[in-house]
Amino acid sequence: MGTILIVHGSKYGASKRYADECARRLRTSAIRFKDCADTALRRADVVIYFGPVFAGGMPGLRRTTKRVAALSRPPRVIIVTVGLGDPSLPGNTEHLRGIVRQQVPPSIADVAECFHLRGGIDYTRLSLMHRIMMWMMYQHEKRIPRDQWTADTRMFNETYGGAVDMVDFRTLTPIMASLGVAD
Repeated sequence: MGTILIVHGSKYGASKRYADECARRLRTSAIRFKDCADTALRRADVVIYFGPVFAGGMPGLRRTTKRVAALSRPPRVIIVTVGLGDPSLPGNTEHLRGIVRQQVPPSIADVAECFHLRGGIDYTRLSLMHRIMMWMMYQHEKRIPRDQWTADTRMFNETYGGAVDMVDFRTLTPIMASLGVAD
């Protein structure tokens, strides 16, 4: 398996929680993308990036994978999205992979493994900009007739303004299996 570097772009904590739990299981540590040195990237055999999905982007993913792509011997890359949407629902995984592909250099996107986990939200902790974005999304979603709500629409509309935590460390199992590590 070699040296594993776990990097996260957490803003409100869910991605960091997953990254820290993954690091604990692998007996290593997780670092913020802003603290990731080029020397650490060069030494890594595997880079696992945990990042939240915000408005079609993932903080730090572009920056991190650009640096990885520039290496003479790029490591294996695993990208883990963390968001509110249920990846088991039709179309959600494809949507998340599209977000990843938009931010990752083609040389990495073509070989990176992607996993999609659920995070959470606490509206009292959101920045003003994120509160406004969520309010705008809510204005759109609440206009959808109830009989046309998807499970994600229902969850969003019913939890808007509150807090929901869907972090589930059991969903790390496929990532561990991909690394050849028993849970």
